[in-house]
Amino acid sequence: MRRVLLIGLAAIFLGTGMSKAAPFSSQEVRNIKRQQKAQRKQLKQQQRATRNTMRRHPTTKEEWTRMNRGMKAERLVLKNSQKRELRDAKQSHKPLRPHSSKPPRAKGHTSGV
Repeated sequence: MRRVLLIGLAAIFLGTGMSKAAPFSSQEVRNIKRQQKAQRKQLKQQQRATRNTMRRHPTTKEEWTRMNRGMKAERLVLKNSQKRELRDAKQSHKPLRPHSSKPPRAKGHTSGV
């Protein structure tokens, strides 16, 4: 009787421990992606306003080139930071792999010789 009770309690504790290590939910991913989309849209509007302002004033070709390269760099920085943010959020919710019970093997060691 005790054995059954202990096995039941162990199963309950293991079951609750596994639920805490649940994978990253799709709702959280959607929320992050929604925020990132809003950030991209905001950057696009800002860059459009900058272009319109530049069109109103006389500018040289070098100034346009410099501005376009700067805008492209801003978009690239935003894209990379968003990618890193999503990857880090997913990684932080991944359960850790259990360690192996075997000790690491030494290089060059031959067992039994």
